[in-house]
Amino acid sequence: MDNANEIRRVVTGHDADGRSVIVFNDVHDYKRRVQIWTTEGSPADNSGEVTDAALRETRLEAPPQGSLFWLVELPPSHELAPGAVTETAERLAREGAVTHSDGRPGMHTTRTIDYMVVLDGEVTLLLDEGEVTLHKYDTVVQRGTAHHWENRGAVPARLAFVLLDAQPLP
Repeated sequence: MDNANEIRRVVTGHDADGRSVIVFNDVHDYKRRVQIWTTEGSPADNSGEVTDAALRETRLEAPPQGSLFWLVELPPSHELAPGAVTETAERLAREGAVTHSDGRPGMHTTRTIDYMVVLDGEVTLLLDEGEVTLHKYDTVVQRGTAHHWENRGAVPARLAFVLLDAQPLP
């Protein structure tokens, strides 16, 4: 692939005889976020006809007992248009996140456990108390805490996320 914004997705399944086959082998162009797959429950159902689970509605919270798998490209903060963080906060609320009005637009909480890997660039994770800057291959286990992501670097950050449904916090 020559385009740095292209990612290849391969999804496997079973044919009528139960033999393993490739069901989807495609390339997606993305600038911000692409949903790779969604499951509707756990344990996931790997049988039957395969429909493209990436085409399900994009939300920030996984379906009950389900999962989401995303690739995200976060541009450097200095490249964001005025009002972009506020627009992001509004989108987060529409997609199911609980947003916080503590003066930091984009701060949000979801009822999920999230696994994140930095694939390229760097990103800063901001929490209620503290922050940490993460670099290529650094990982985060995000356990339903209020958080916000910022790219303070000079190049886009590429991140992989797996979000799993979790018990609500008391």
